Amino acid sequence: MDRVVLASALILAACSGGMPGAEPEPEPDVPEACKNIHVDRLAGDWIAFAGKSADPKTRMRIVEPSSVGGAYEAWFVGGFFTKRRLMGEKREADVRFTEVPSGKRAERVKKGEEDRVRVYVKPRLSKCALEVFVGSVDEDDKEKIPPRGTEFLVFPKSSAVFSFRPADRELFLADAAKDKKVADKQLEELGHAKPDAEFGSVPVGLFTLAEADGSADCSYTMDLFFDDQLIDGGRDVAAGEVADGHRHWFHEWQAPYSGNHHFEMHRYRKCGSEDRQLLDVAAIEAVLQ
Repeated sequence: MDRVVLASALILAACSGGMPGAEPEPEPDVPEACKNIHVDRLAGDWIAFAGKSADPKTRMRIVEPSSVGGAYEAWFVGGFFTKRRLMGEKREADVRFTEVPSGKRAERVKKGEEDRVRVYVKPRLSKCALEVFVGSVDEDDKEKIPPRGTEFLVFPKSSAVFSFRPADRELFLADAAKDKKVADKQLEELGHAKPDAEFGSVPVGLFTLAEADGSADCSYTMDLFFDDQLIDGGRDVAAGEVADGHRHWFHEWQAPYSGNHHFEMHRYRKCGSEDRQLLDVAAIEAVLQ
């Protein structure tokens, strides 16, 4: 990650002498890198900093509100491949984001077994940075928020492409990635995909209803991520053939490391001259042995 750290340090150096004080509205001479340091202009990719070092495992993508006065949406990555979808309430001096849990996590939150993530984002124009407070909130709206935040800066441009979006469904590994019957059996017996596999050449995939994916006249591709980064040659990879009404989405990853690793498959449909459309994101945190 040397290039990310170097580019990020340059941004920090350029902005550290920023504007004196934290003005509610940026002045015309605000540096370009500081333009989004305002509650009305937070959309973009952000990365956590400790001193002059970037932490790409802790990052956030804030999505522009779809309507005037609408709510922000954010995808927060809090390390260890954990991605959360948050909705933001814009206030006078900050934006308060609260997790919108889904799937099994939503069930655990509803039962009071887990708390939702809550994040406060405060623009700090004097530092050309966001101060981000990451805590939790329970079902009674009782918060646990640290007294000090973490600086986030605009995500620097680099050759590495990172993922932000939480997964919508699971991927399968090993034999279950290649054989739908094996995948179905895992779901029937375990309720989820088996996360363990041998490291090295790792089969990863899933099967979808072709009819649900869309018209047979469209093309279907995927972007492939390993440990949250787009792999070499992993953009716009063609999906597999359709058999018995199911499309096979499959790739054999080269993962020569043991331990916990994260596989992601972003599935797309492209019809005619239209831009390709994201269908969903499938992922699994694997234990490679």
